[in-house]
Amino acid sequence: MLGEFVVRAWPAVLIAWVAAVVCATIAAPPLERVAQTEEFAFLPADSPSHLSEQLFRKAFPDGFVPSRIVVIATRESGITPEDEDFLDDSVDEAEHQVTHPDRKFELYEQLLHLQQEQENPEHDEAKIISGIRTFRDPNAGELLKSDDGKARLILVDLTTEFMDGRNRTPVGKIEAILKSEEFAKAIPEGLTVQLSGEATVGRDMINAAKDSAKATEWLTFILVLILLGAIYRSPALAFIPLVTVVVAVQLSMSLLILLASHQWVILFQGIESYVAVLMYGSGVDYCLFLIARYKEEIDAGVSYDEAVSNSVTKVGAAIAASAGTVICGIGMMIFAKFGKFRDAGVAISFGLTIVLVASLTFTPALLRLTGKWAFWPQLRTERVSGGWISSTSLWSRLNEIHWLQNTWEIVGRALLKMPMAIWVASMLLMLPFAIVGVLFYSHLSYGLLSDLSVNSPSVQGTEAVRNHFPAGATGSITVLLKNDDVDFTDEATGFAWIDELTEAISTEEKRSELQLADIRTVSRPLGGKEERILDMAAGGRRRVAMQKSLEYYVSSVNHPTHVTRLEMTAELDPFARDSIEQLTRLEQEIKRLLPNELKSKTEILVSGSTASIRDLKSVTDQDQVRIDLLVVVSVFFILVLLLRRVALCTYLILTVLFSYLVALGATYTFFWVTDPQFAGLDWKVPMFLFTILIAVGEDYNIFLMTRIDEEQRKHGPVKGVIEALSKTGRIISSCGIIMAGTFASLCAGSLKGMIQLGFALAFGVLLDTFVVRPILVPAYLVLLHSGRFGKFGTWLGGPPVEPAAPVDTPSSM
Repeated sequence: MLGEFVVRAWPAVLIAWVAAVVCATIAAPPLERVAQTEEFAFLPADSPSHLSEQLFRKAFPDGFVPSRIVVIATRESGITPEDEDFLDDSVDEAEHQVTHPDRKFELYEQLLHLQQEQENPEHDEAKIISGIRTFRDPNAGELLKSDDGKARLILVDLTTEFMDGRNRTPVGKIEAILKSEEFAKAIPEGLTVQLSGEATVGRDMINAAKDSAKATEWLTFILVLILLGAIYRSPALAFIPLVTVVVAVQLSMSLLILLASHQWVILFQGIESYVAVLMYGSGVDYCLFLIARYKEEIDAGVSYDEAVSNSVTKVGAAIAASAGTVICGIGMMIFAKFGKFRDAGVAISFGLTIVLVASLTFTPALLRLTGKWAFWPQLRTERVSGGWISSTSLWSRLNEIHWLQNTWEIVGRALLKMPMAIWVASMLLMLPFAIVGVLFYSHLSYGLLSDLSVNSPSVQGTEAVRNHFPAGATGSITVLLKNDDVDFTDEATGFAWIDELTEAISTEEKRSELQLADIRTVSRPLGGKEERILDMAAGGRRRVAMQKSLEYYVSSVNHPTHVTRLEMTAELDPFARDSIEQLTRLEQEIKRLLPNELKSKTEILVSGSTASIRDLKSVTDQDQVRIDLLVVVSVFFILVLLLRRVALCTYLILTVLFSYLVALGATYTFFWVTDPQFAGLDWKVPMFLFTILIAVGEDYNIFLMTRIDEEQRKHGPVKGVIEALSKTGRIISSCGIIMAGTFASLCAGSLKGMIQLGFALAFGVLLDTFVVRPILVPAYLVLLHSGRFGKFGTWLGGPPVEPAAPVDTPSSM
């Protein structure tokens, strides 16, 4: 019915698609307006780090700093007084607002101007900077001076998360100041000023994701165009799948943005890369299968109308089943707790549904529109092959060389002779990579800096910070202690308990064990930079120090005097994998050191980059197990529903699972060998690789098994397998090459996580296309139907198909 409808109403179908794309594109706002950019905002609301942040905001409303921009100034020979005056020449340090009236340029004054500019109604969208602290701050300025005397920090506190898109405004403005001509003329010779901090890292991540998305889309388009041109050698046949997918991608993204603008779905920065790549790969595959059947119908001598209708009739169900497998498999990601995985599952499944509909309606309508011109320069007429090109011409003879099909005919003959030897050899060659995949399955990188190019401003600035300050200075650890029965301002009880805890952790041995560079609490507000308050002699200095420390470290609202905070600087990079274990040890040690009367009722909550990454690892590890199981079960159910042979479907699932481990191991090995700074695969790679490979792998198996069932009825159980391999070899191989090419386009960007995922997916698809689908599956079926499994054959694949008259050689498509 669908085929007949498209043939009758093809002009209306084309107009409807074009109109839908135009209207949706005009109505949709830019993706940047609706996309969420915060990484940790996708964590579940009950994550410990979120709960800690909520308590922090309540107990210290003016003290919570979600992210900051760090300005670091360095001089190898040591910071001079002139350098300090250039950075901050404040006269009244108590007020910290009055600057030197005669100096033409002062960095702090320029930053202060940015903060004051926020009060201007014209800049209402830029109210992000909440405060600026320099090394001349009377309270904590000493903490911003390096011990080696070669560096100074200026902290620009923000009210936004580190990957909030609005951070690009203040980071960009500060960057513009550092690159200005006025700055270059005023900076003392030999002084270097760079940017670092979480907000700068987030800005670079957003920019890299955006640039990667553009590069990926363009490279995908070019690769698909080249591959289609090489396969078809007919411009129209190459452009028809490409136009179909471009229309589907544009419509899908526009509709998703419209849904996101009404808060019906959630999108994140970079989602367009995942959606476009999957839609290009899958959509072109569907079009290739449809066009291949269309050419078969034309070669059989039917009219163009009949060819279009018959093509949709004969392969439409297989395409729909194949797409359903991919959509259902990837759709299982909606059960993830981590919001980014869940939202990716929704967006990708939505896009694949659109491209499926386009392949079954828009593509046939284009074929009907182009008619015989689809095959130019090999023009054909209805029912009679022929045209402008002579059948004896060089072009015609070149066009008849189907090396891929000939290859699979050779493989088919080899499988008939020695199926077991080929199966064992293939498995042994892949086994080492599968072992690597199992051993390093959880060896993942959660570092944000490791995902950026070494030329990124934030990476260079962070390296400068690490050279003069502890690595943890780029993201301190905040520990909150909450006990409604304890008054932390009471010098005899709560205050004294915190002082004992501080002293216990501050010993050289304990700091080394916990890998801490410094600890600051209500009893030691400046950590190792100043003596304990309790050691100060009674008098005005002690009272002032006590008052300032209580105001900063003990809550005064919501939970007055019952919440205190401990701030710690670790020796480890807060984004490093080892920092997660260090944070857990720190929590356990704090709990152990608390007095027995406090342990049962004291809540210990930790916030900071490392705490958020720990939650990210915990949630995604659980998601990996849950989604892997759901994907396997759902795809297996679809296979059983289609093939109705449980044992065979089990084997098909196991082959794809094995190829996933091989792809994971090969990817880990490749980047371990080629990347000197390799710290493990990006944490997103295993999830997306598993979900996509399982779904796409079974996608190709469905096409193969559908054709095997058809050919076995004509040629018998064994010959039918080889015949199906020969007839589907060229088209499935072409699909696999194009799918791998689209995934490889993810390597066009600068984000290492995307590059790793692109490599893994391309390798996995090629492995499935040229090893699993044409060797492991047919070899098993040949062994099964030739009786090699004996009485176990029924258990391993069900009863064989009744043989028909044997056919000596596989026919060509």
